[in-house]
Amino acid sequence: MTSSGGAAHKPGQAAIAVRDLHKYFGAVEVLKGIDFSVDDGQVVCVVGPSGSGKSTLLRCVNRLEEPTSGQIFIEGIDITDPEVELDQVRSRIGMVFQQFNLFPHLTVLRNLTIAQQRVRKRGKDEARETARRNLARVGLADREGAYPAHLSGGQQQRVAIARALSMDPDMMLFDEPTSALDPELVGDVLGVMRALAREGMTMMVVTHEMGFAREVGDNLVFMDDGVIVEEGVPAQVLNNPKHHRTEAFLSKVL
Repeated sequence: MTSSGGAAHKPGQAAIAVRDLHKYFGAVEVLKGIDFSVDDGQVVCVVGPSGSGKSTLLRCVNRLEEPTSGQIFIEGIDITDPEVELDQVRSRIGMVFQQFNLFPHLTVLRNLTIAQQRVRKRGKDEARETARRNLARVGLADREGAYPAHLSGGQQQRVAIARALSMDPDMMLFDEPTSALDPELVGDVLGVMRALAREGMTMMVVTHEMGFAREVGDNLVFMDDGVIVEEGVPAQVLNNPKHHRTEAFLSKVL
């Protein structure tokens, strides 16, 4: 496949590859030499205590945060290269945040079409058709005329997922997508994410939902104090952690 970034994505090439990534905020080193990768079609869940660097890592992957040093490759393209066409590479990456970031003055349908028309340069009809298809995917086909304020938090987050999907990304990044939700609303959002995983969507998920990580994740990464302490098959890490820091963390959350 030849991608919009201008380089061919070779079969077997990692969707995301992070090499010796460091990130400082002032004098504080938040990421301390991170190495990991996400393969095509893989779901990688990143867990760890608050302040461990999980969200910073995720935000570096599409350069919402600027890495201090190291390299990040998206489908083989080094997005830390100053010459990279960053917007073209970013167009392959869907991002879903803790907060839903919907435009409150726009309907659900318009929230899904505005970026398609402005960034993807789609016509109104094509943008609406794409939006409606993705609203149906997240179970909200009947809410296209609603405004965000009239939706529950879980519905707003599903709209945010549909909005990201409407840009036809190659991969999805989720930054604790259920942490702002009431507990009874979490299941619907996780259900949408499970469906995406079944469809083969490449996903990197920062989450505290251990059941989701166990059930859906292909790989589980445990971070603490800016480093990857342990990673592996979720069931193995969760049931039989090899590092005392992993064990201590899991004893508090499982």
